[in-house]
Amino acid sequence: MTDEPAAASGPGPADRRARRRLADRPVLACLAATLAVSLLFLAVPQLDRTVTALFYGPDGFAAASNPGLVGLRLAGRIVTRIAIIGLVVLLLAKVLVPDRVARVPLRALLFLAASLAVGPGLAVNLTLKQYWHRPRPAETDLYGGDFPFGLPWMPTGGCVADCSFPSAEASAAIWWVAVALVVPARWRRAATVAALLWAAVISLNRIAFGGHYLSDVLIAWCLTLTLVFVLRDLILIRLPEPAVACLEAGLARLGGRRGGPPGGETGPGRADREPPLP
Repeated sequence: MTDEPAAASGPGPADRRARRRLADRPVLACLAATLAVSLLFLAVPQLDRTVTALFYGPDGFAAASNPGLVGLRLAGRIVTRIAIIGLVVLLLAKVLVPDRVARVPLRALLFLAASLAVGPGLAVNLTLKQYWHRPRPAETDLYGGDFPFGLPWMPTGGCVADCSFPSAEASAAIWWVAVALVVPARWRRAATVAALLWAAVISLNRIAFGGHYLSDVLIAWCLTLTLVFVLRDLILIRLPEPAVACLEAGLARLGGRRGGPPGGETGPGRADREPPLP
């Protein structure tokens, strides 16, 4: 009888400490999640096939011809393009009209631009999708196509380019977590929840279309978040403030304006007044 309350009391102090350590190290947590998800789908490939089969019927993937869901996919692409254009415009403004965007922290812009370019852009879209030849579900013989089913992380298959593994649209959708990291602290939790919901909706839509397997989506999330938190550590936390101020002054000079002395409006003095970031 005396053992039951202890067993029902939940994880012990050591377990709680381990979870806290993992939560305090988001890069390590994301790497662990990437490994766990990858091993799961390599060990149980039926999981991918079972989830995809939920959306496949006699007429194929019906969601792919649903106007509302097609519009949702288009909205996801448009939102990503708006983010790219917005970041480019703000970075150009730091060069051409720095005074008008003085309240926009350059550090945050660098982090957002780098994480979007390196994660969804370079790692997922330009590298893995092009050289890991996993056919999309709709291209496999399981769902009306010609190619055999392929496993994640296996650089073999019939797909030549723009392949299934991993999902670029899921990667771009989960990238909005990076935006949540730089909003004011009082809005950060709500922004994170909104980003996760957006990623879930966009990613599920891609699975329903027969465009990606569940593993393509989850591994894309894990890889993208790993890179987001690596760049958060490098740019938002470790990059010295004088380096940011020097870069901002250099951008202003590049646009034809002369930066002031190191302690002037384009130097550390102004950078020190930027809103604190995590």
